[in-house]
Amino acid sequence: MKKLIKIAEYILFLMFLILVFFEKQKLTIFLTIPVILLLYFGSKKIKVKNFSLFLLIIAFLIRFISIIVLKVEVVDDFKTMLNASISLIEGDLSFMNGFYFQTYPFQLGLVLYQALLLKIVSNTSILLFMNSVITTLCVWMIYLISRNLVQEKTARVISFAYLFYGYPIYLNSVFTNQHIPLLLTLLGIYILITKEENWKTALKVATLLAFANFFRTESIVIVFGIIIYNICYIRKENWKRKLSHLGILLCTYLALTTLTTQIITHSPLYKASKESLDKNVTLWKFYCGLNDEHNGRYNDEDVQNYFSTDKEKDLVLSRIKTDYKKFPVLFLKKEVILWTQTNYDLRLTNEWADSTFFKWIQFYNQGYLNLLIVLLIISLFPKRKEEEDPKIIFVKILLATYFGIYMFIEISPRYAYNLHMFCFLILGMGLERIILSKNRFFPKKEEEKIVEYQWGKPKKKKPKKKKIKKNKKQK
Repeated sequence: MKKLIKIAEYILFLMFLILVFFEKQKLTIFLTIPVILLLYFGSKKIKVKNFSLFLLIIAFLIRFISIIVLKVEVVDDFKTMLNASISLIEGDLSFMNGFYFQTYPFQLGLVLYQALLLKIVSNTSILLFMNSVITTLCVWMIYLISRNLVQEKTARVISFAYLFYGYPIYLNSVFTNQHIPLLLTLLGIYILITKEENWKTALKVATLLAFANFFRTESIVIVFGIIIYNICYIRKENWKRKLSHLGILLCTYLALTTLTTQIITHSPLYKASKESLDKNVTLWKFYCGLNDEHNGRYNDEDVQNYFSTDKEKDLVLSRIKTDYKKFPVLFLKKEVILWTQTNYDLRLTNEWADSTFFKWIQFYNQGYLNLLIVLLIISLFPKRKEEEDPKIIFVKILLATYFGIYMFIEISPRYAYNLHMFCFLILGMGLERIILSKNRFFPKKEEEKIVEYQWGKPKKKKPKKKKIKKNKKQK
């Protein structure tokens, strides 16, 4: 199994290495130099006793200021869900008969959440404020997880690097259903890598992922990753314990997701619908994702073909049989779009939209992403001799699971919001490798060398006792 894990690590490394050749606007990486220098020297000079509190304050201020400065246009799915939330407060359930909620009933989680907040404060500013709180906690969770994978200093740099990443700041001003699931997913990962493996941990993680599923049906990917990880580390002496905990997690997750579905099904929302909900959206994701003409992205042609027939399975099978030879090129195109581009359709309604300054911001964001991919590749290069930390293997498995699944299903550049979070969790390894390489060529004084690391915490080296020489008179 160790050899298989090592082979899988090399495959994951090569999959991301290919993406370097397709990075967009490669020279924009030089725009990130000021930020790199700021993070590097800042981590050395600035000493903060309570870094967690400091990080939370800075992250919230940046995100709160961004919702004031950025005026993001509410469009597409976000507008539909916001209007549904307002209608729900007014007691109008007619939105349930529209195409959107007939097709995507699982989007009701965000509708109910927004309706609850708007009921308390009848202004969309409360939604933006809560976005700022939730995304601030996401930054904090990235720090807490990273410090269990790499050194404390490196974890601080990683959290600040994510703090200044442009697109999450922009998406903070969007009424999307991605923020809450991301926070719950990060919390679940944190529990898995810091708590003892037992039935309580399995219950907590399953509950968090099931709740995340209520807002966005993506947590099943994390569940798949957990299953793969447990299979990789099953041994003769632990197979009963691992299988029992995995069984508890799966049963709890399925029970809770089924329960939430049944609650909605038997609620007034469902009764207001004239037709049955849910038209096999899972197959739709694959049908759209395997369209080579549109690179696996949403398009009106597929919508008309798929939602005007009852033979969805035949449509999907027909596409596979007809276009399977085109899939390798399609997969490459999809991964390039998903991982290396920042074509997020930024829509601002203020004077910034067409300004030169905003264009430079977009260039900077692209350069930041290019740098992220380079550091990620350095981080993913497997250790030659020693075995990798199981915690890091777990995060790599989650990254690989997402990489593999999005080859086959519908993509959008916006979906990279969640994926890049896994990249930042792994970046610390690349940074530490660069620092260690630098120290080999430019050795420092003994007291300034990087301390030895174990489970995210530096080992405290015991000071050497000085031998006191006794004088002859004292003998």
